[in-house]
Amino acid sequence: MPTITVERTIGTTKKAVLAGLGGYNDEHFGKQSVKSIAVSLKDRGKIVGGIVGHLWATVLFIQYFWIDQKQRGKGLGTKLIAAIEDEARRQGAVQAHVDTMSFQAPGFYRSCGYEEFGTLKGYPGGVTRHSFTKSL
Repeated sequence: MPTITVERTIGTTKKAVLAGLGGYNDEHFGKQSVKSIAVSLKDRGKIVGGIVGHLWATVLFIQYFWIDQKQRGKGLGTKLIAAIEDEARRQGAVQAHVDTMSFQAPGFYRSCGYEEFGTLKGYPGGVTRHSFTKSL
């Protein structure tokens, strides 16, 4: 009989789960590649902001977005979003997805044309996670 084990290191299990899930998805969706994508904001050669995400099928998933406090409020975030969206379109993306916390940037994403499609409450301090999407 199979056993269930809780693990503190996830490498082996993650690899097996991703392989199994990938195979299952391929059966139903066709083989899809995952492409990493990033844009950076540099000041005198030093990265002071950027966005990291990946493309899966035709969707851009924005995973991380940060701009140094000194660079905020100058329109650079909007330029970074435009840059990653343009690159994603160039690679065939037709949709973008991002999650952000209530203390981070939900208003920013709305101002960039993203539409909220869900929230998740229950984080410490009354924080809410917001999920957004945008047609590219």
